[in-house]
Formats: sequence, structure tokens, C-alpha cells
Amino acid sequence: MILRYALLLIPGLCAAFPTSAADGWSSYSNPRFGYSAEVPPGFTLEQESDNGDGASFRSDDGRARLFLFGTSIEDNDFAAEARQRIGWNKGEGWEITYDKVTSGWASYSGSRAADILYVRGVVLCDGSAAYFQLEYPRDALKAFNSVVSRMVTSLRPAEGCNQAPRTAPGAAQN
Repeated sequence: MILRYALLLIPGLCAAFPTSAADGWSSYSNPRFGYSAEVPPGFTLEQESDNGDGASFRSDDGRARLFLFGTSIEDNDFAAEARQRIGWNKGEGWEITYDKVTSGWASYSGSRAADILYVRGVVLCDGSAAYFQLEYPRDALKAFNSVVSRMVTSLRPAEGCNQAPRTAPGAAQN
């Protein structure tokens, strides 16, 4: 009798705790900087960086790109480093319409022509940070809202590093 009830509960438990592979998401971990993030379904590895700081992924339809990378922070000032990145993106023609920078995490987004940019960074241990940068077509904004939200919560330091927030505030969209 107990076995029958246990067997009835298993499907419900599996639905409550889905795994990344089951819903098409995959995991990316970077041993050099000690961070991980989830990669959305329909994105395939395009290239791993030569210096081991991250990787780039492209959507199967070729319309979106995802960059995951780690970096060292100068003078242990994450906020200044994040603001510098915002400046670099502006220099590349992105109009930044949202930015929130704290000492532990940063998020910003904007647009350029028909594309949307979303960037998220978190502080890691040992004076470093991890980022994801997602570029996707403006006409897919609604489809990417949930992708961005999930990526924001999945970008995290390796176990044992408590520098960055474990649960990050939700993502803002254009």
C-alpha cells in the first residue's frame, strides 16, 4: 500500500523539481573564474575563448547570441567595472535604457537598430566577476523575457563563494 502511494507521488515530485536537461536548458560552468549559468534551449556553443574566461553561443536560427565570460576586477571595484562596460556598449552604438549597478551585481539593457541587449554581472570570489551578454532581435522581445529572467537567476558563483547574491533580483526589460 505504501509503495503504491510512493509511486503516485514520484511524477508530482519530478514536475515540481524539473532538471535543466528535461526542459532543454543546459549548464555551463567555468573553472577558471568559478561561475556557472544556464544556457537556453536552441543555443549551441559557437566558440570557447582561448584564455578560458568563457564561451559564446548562437541560437539555432542565427538571430541571437549569448556570451558568458569572467573577468578580473581592477581595484576590487565591481561597480566601476560594470559602469565601464556600460560605456563600452554605448561606444558600440547601444542605447542603454535601463541600468542598475550595485556592489554585488549589475544589470543593464538597451537597443541598437532592430536588436536588444541585456547584460548581467555578478561579483565572484578573488576579485573577479562573471557576466552574460544576450543580444536578440527586438521582434522576439516577449519570447526572450522569460529567458532573461531565468539567466539572471542562474548566473552564480561556484559553490563555496559567497561574494555574490545567491538569488538575484528579477530582470528589467525594455
